[in-house]
Amino acid sequence: MMSRKVLLVVGLVVIISIGACLSAAASDRIGIRPTPPLHVEGNQLKDPAGNSVLLHGWMQPTASYFNGHGKWYLDPWDWNRLRSPLTRSGVSDFLGFLEEVAILMTDPSPRYGREHGWHCSFVRLNTDGVGGWSSAGGLEDPEQFDAWINNFLVPYVNILRSRGLYLVLSATGPMIVNVDGDLSKNASIGTQERLMIFWEKVASAPGIKNADNVMFELMNEPVMIETEPGNNRWGMQNKVYFEAFTKWLQPIIDVIRSTGANNIIWVPTLEWQGSPQQWPFYPFSGENIGVAVHYYPAYGGVFDKPAAIQSLWDRQYKPAADRWPMIITEMFWTPMPDDPRNLVNGTTEKFGNSIRKAIDNQGNVSFLVGFISDLLDDLNHSRPLDCELSEREGAQAYFDWMPELAELSIRSYGYQAVPGRIEAERFELMAPGIRVASNSDNPSERHLGNIKSGNWISYLVDVAEAGSYLIKFRFDADEQADVDIVVKDQSGDTVGVYTVHTAHLNKDHGWYLDGVVVNLQAGKQELVIEFAGENADATSIDWMEFEFAQ
Repeated sequence: MMSRKVLLVVGLVVIISIGACLSAAASDRIGIRPTPPLHVEGNQLKDPAGNSVLLHGWMQPTASYFNGHGKWYLDPWDWNRLRSPLTRSGVSDFLGFLEEVAILMTDPSPRYGREHGWHCSFVRLNTDGVGGWSSAGGLEDPEQFDAWINNFLVPYVNILRSRGLYLVLSATGPMIVNVDGDLSKNASIGTQERLMIFWEKVASAPGIKNADNVMFELMNEPVMIETEPGNNRWGMQNKVYFEAFTKWLQPIIDVIRSTGANNIIWVPTLEWQGSPQQWPFYPFSGENIGVAVHYYPAYGGVFDKPAAIQSLWDRQYKPAADRWPMIITEMFWTPMPDDPRNLVNGTTEKFGNSIRKAIDNQGNVSFLVGFISDLLDDLNHSRPLDCELSEREGAQAYFDWMPELAELSIRSYGYQAVPGRIEAERFELMAPGIRVASNSDNPSERHLGNIKSGNWISYLVDVAEAGSYLIKFRFDADEQADVDIVVKDQSGDTVGVYTVHTAHLNKDHGWYLDGVVVNLQAGKQELVIEFAGENADATSIDWMEFEFAQ
């Protein structure tokens, strides 16, 4: 077998600001953006480089009914059953469908006869069914719940990170919320108890706890609450209910933080997540917390009345968004006068453009538009990648907005110190096809895998002083591969070559550590790793470590 060559190209460039002035080579690349951990700073989402970040995505139900009525997969009933080729009920069938959607929604190449594709940066995942839980009894099988986390949730998080997507995990559905069977009286004692059990387990799980791209939306659409637990005095649009909801929700926040998890938490609001004005009256406590809301044409009866749309925003949304970052996790519109609920009846000209104007003027609101089935046409008969864009006005407008919205979702890990270790998954930009994967011994530690000839990865580094550095790579490659690592500077000149022979590699495909000495200039630089060679077998990289050469 001919040798595999791995080409490492170091592009040297001083960058004035993160994401604003990359090298010419990198700026020409279309790749996957990273998902660095975001944090709340004032009323902004910030990345490690200090950029304010806005996210734009779609809502993804998990029940097969909403994703093709069971044509593409069936709801798994055993979360330890990874594959089921005959019945389509294995976890891999489920994940395969969700991965196809993620690929579609992050592919910027031209689609639907337009000059661009989708540029989404987050997905709101609904927990329609959770392993080990039932509507009647709550958590009944902890082993199945663990399997749901380990065999579905953690791999899905890695799939999303491989596509530059954040996950907003929302507790939805009758297994966790709506415990008493009343869709409106759902901020109940029973729901609180289930949410605390659910979030404590999820937040403490390796691979989820403090994962760079995972956020928690505590609950979907609380509606009413009692003024005091058990007194049967239910309501929503009054300060007495706002105060009761804060007292009800704070223990759920506290149980997450008690696990040591600092993932961003998105708190919902009463009235189907339509009354965020409650939070300035009786605020929650804690760090890294924002507000999750919904906005439909039927809310406040605004429909296609631009003045009413802005008035509702100013009255009920702006007070919270002025203080915390906000994310809209449900929103859609299209003319639908026959809709019995009249929920989404609005046009882009009046509703869509008006709510977009309010969001833009606010400046710190991330949002999504629609379920995946709202955005794609005929999902019941075609795979996601084969579907056409829906003719619904909300879908058409959102797709048209995509290139502009993508410019608001630039994010970065910032410049990483040299000397020092750089985890491979903390890239600046990455070629599609490379996968983020959990290390087998610890799901919370990750590496880049499935790297093939023609793939590339870029990093930002800040070199403390000019000189010779040993770059050590922790990597894995096929036992038959001969790997050349060639390091070049920004002008294309070779500054170091290291050859790994087949005899050096672990026949059991274990990690191998070795490196090459290169000369680097001092200062902020971009590092681009390209993979080339005639051997198409995949390579994996865990980390790179820069040391002063002896």
